[in-house]
Amino acid sequence: MKPVKQYYRKIEGRVVTFIRQLIGREPRNRVEVQCRKELIGNWVVYPDGLSAQSLIISLGIGGDIRFDEEIISRYSCAVHAFDPTPRWVEWIREQNLPPEFHFHPFAVSGKDSVMKLYPRLSKGKRSETMMTLFDESNACEAGVEVGVKRLSTILNELGYNRIDILKMDIEGAEYDVIQDVLVSDVAINQIIVEFHHRFRTFSVDMTIMALKKLHDAGYRIFHISDKCKEYSLIHETAIYHPSDNA
Repeated sequence: MKPVKQYYRKIEGRVVTFIRQLIGREPRNRVEVQCRKELIGNWVVYPDGLSAQSLIISLGIGGDIRFDEEIISRYSCAVHAFDPTPRWVEWIREQNLPPEFHFHPFAVSGKDSVMKLYPRLSKGKRSETMMTLFDESNACEAGVEVGVKRLSTILNELGYNRIDILKMDIEGAEYDVIQDVLVSDVAINQIIVEFHHRFRTFSVDMTIMALKKLHDAGYRIFHISDKCKEYSLIHETAIYHPSDNA
């Protein structure tokens, strides 16, 4: 009976998402390009061209590095992961990590500076594991001050000129990162991102605008999750066509 329940639960989720789209609470974007897909961790990527020479930038780990470990296992590529959350900085030190995995305990945003992060509220309770840019409690909490760098700065420091996959699950900071990527002309083949327009501090219009800007910059959606939170995009110049090398 379990597969049957899972099936109906998935259908129910799709119906709920459709209703949310109708009332303007979810984006109504559609997949724009068909290409090969591969599920790695909980993320869908375009696998063609990935190799040991690829660079993966993983923003936000949150105690879950399945994507990072799996992509290293399959392609032996370098993964540079970033998360300033104190709990996850300590957690990552206790993990047995492959040599291709490199962790950096700071945030990524639109400037080289410092910022304050605040605990997220989940059902009215203060989270001990997730942090965001805004004090959702309105209690004037002091917050945690963390270092922050731009992606262009990180690439210069690492000695790379292109990112093969940029993965983002960063509790609302994705909007600033996307804006900075587009104005700084950072070369990225794929962007896989969870948008956080369901947070009260962000709006669905912010996600719609971010996706429009990415489209205008040449990125095309090739996967959307059932809940319309996770999007996989590829730059139109990064799609491999066999005839190109014929």
